[in-house]
Amino acid sequence: MQLLKSLFCFKGLDNSERFFAISICCLAVFLLFIGVILSSLIAQVVLLALISIVYFTASIRRCRDSRKGSAVAWLISVVTSLSFLAIILLPDASGYALLILPIIGSLYLFSIPSAKPHVYVMGYYGPVDLSALSEPVKVERKPISNRIEPSLFGQSSDEQEDEYSFHPPGQNEPATDADNSSTNPEPQPKYASNDSAELIHNWLTKNKALAAIASLVFMVLSVSFVSLPYIVNEPAEALNAGGTADTVALNKVVRQRSNLLAMPDEFYLLLDQHDGLILHWQADQINNGEIWSQLTGQGDDSCEVIEFNNGDKVRTINVEVEDSGDYYANFSPLDTALVVRSLARRGNFGLCGYNFSLKGSQKALNSNPVYSDYAN
Repeated sequence: MQLLKSLFCFKGLDNSERFFAISICCLAVFLLFIGVILSSLIAQVVLLALISIVYFTASIRRCRDSRKGSAVAWLISVVTSLSFLAIILLPDASGYALLILPIIGSLYLFSIPSAKPHVYVMGYYGPVDLSALSEPVKVERKPISNRIEPSLFGQSSDEQEDEYSFHPPGQNEPATDADNSSTNPEPQPKYASNDSAELIHNWLTKNKALAAIASLVFMVLSVSFVSLPYIVNEPAEALNAGGTADTVALNKVVRQRSNLLAMPDEFYLLLDQHDGLILHWQADQINNGEIWSQLTGQGDDSCEVIEFNNGDKVRTINVEVEDSGDYYANFSPLDTALVVRSLARRGNFGLCGYNFSLKGSQKALNSNPVYSDYAN
C-alpha cells in the first residue's frame, strides 16, 4: 500500500532508476491492455487516464530531484498522453510510431542527474515511508572532528536553501551533531549513481544541437509515418468517388424516353434512343432510385425478369423508381421485339410483384406504327 501511495506522491523525489522503471511499466501496461486485453473504448480511455496520472507524478518527482522546472514534466506528460490517445483512436497500427515521442521524453528525464544527495529507498525520497520494503544504503559516518559550519538558530544554510529538505519516516537525512557521537552507522545522503544516465546526460550536454535536431527528425518521421496512409488513401478515394459519380451520371444521361403508348391495364410502353423497350407504371409509394440492376445483381429479385402466363421470361436491364412511385423497367434493344410480341399474344404478365392483364393489348399496339412493326 505504501508503494502504491508513493506512485501518486507529488511531494517526493525519484532518482533515474525509479523513473525509468515506472516509465517502462506504464508503456508495458498500455501495450498489453490496449493492444490485447481491452476492446471497449471507454475502458481504454479510463486506463489511459490512470497511466497518465502515474507517469505525470513520476515526471514531477524526477524534475524535483534534478531541480528542473515543472514545465518540463507537464510538457513530456502531455505529449505522452496525447500519443497514447492517438494510438487508441487511430484505426490502424501506424499510430504506434508515435511511441517515439514519449520514449524521447522519458530518456531525457532519465538522463538528468540528481541535484542533491538524498537517502533513497527503492529510488524514492519523500513523505511516504518505504522503509519496511527496502533498507536504504548505509555508509560509515565521518569522524566527529570535522569542522562544524556556523548556523543561525541551529539550522544550517543548506537546509534553509533546500525546499525539499523534509524528513520522511524511515528516510532520515543526517542526524544532528548531538548524535555524532553514536557509534552505530546510519543512512547517509549520497548522490544516486547511474552510469547510463550520466553517460546520456554528458552526451546531451556536449551535443545539444545534434540532440535537438535528432529529436526533431524522429518526431517528424513518426508523425509522417502516421499520417502517410491517410494522405495516400485520400486521392484514391477521391478518384474512386469521381469514377462512381461519372458512372452514375452516364447511366442517367444515356437513357432517353420517347414513343409513349398507353396500354389497357394502366401501364405504358416507351422506347429509348437505342430502341430499348421501357415498361412504365405507377404503383405504391417507394424511395426513388434503382431497385434492381442486372449489372450488380443486387436489388429486388422480383424485378429480375418479366414473366408471361405461358412461362416465357425475359430479363430486365434494371428497374428504377422516380417521383416516389413511377416504375420504369428497362430492357435490352435485343429483347424489344420478343417482349412486344409477347405483349400482343399472351394473356397477362408479372413484374416486380405486380400483375397486368394483356386483354386488348393487340389493338393498342397496332394503333402505333412503331410498335405494330415489332408485334406483327
